[in-house]
Amino acid sequence: MNLLKRRGWQLEKPLDLATVTRPGKLDAVLETSFGPFAVEWETGNISSSHRALNKMALGLLKKKLVGGTLIVPSRELYAYLTDRIGNISELEPYLDLWRIVPCGNGLLQIIVVEHDGTSKRVPRIGKCTDGRALA
Repeated sequence: MNLLKRRGWQLEKPLDLATVTRPGKLDAVLETSFGPFAVEWETGNISSSHRALNKMALGLLKKKLVGGTLIVPSRELYAYLTDRIGNISELEPYLDLWRIVPCGNGLLQIIVVEHDGTSKRVPRIGKCTDGRALA
C-alpha cells in the first residue's frame, strides 16, 4: 500500500456513481490519461469479491472508471488463508456475466495469485477476528 501511494495511487478512494447509496471505497485508484483505473484485492469473504467486481463493472458502465482489476488467490492458496476468502474457483461460474460488461476501450480483469511453496517449518500467522491479517 505504501509503495502504491508513493507511486501516485490514491488509497481507499470512494467511487461516485451518483446513486442513492454509494458502494464501498476502492482499495487503490490510479488517475491515468484515459481516466481512473481501480485495483481491489481480496482479503474478505467471497461476497466481498462479488461486490468488488460489481462495483468496478458499474464504474465502467457509468464511465467513472476506465478499468478495474480484482486480485484473488487460487483455489490451492485458498487452503492456507482465512476460511471462505474470495478465490477464483468460486468466481468462475459468474465470469460469463462479467464478460458482457461493455468496457469500450477499458478493462475488467481478475488476476489470480499462487503461492511459491509450503513448509511446516515456517511459523503460522495468527488469525484475528477483525478481517485483517494481524498477528
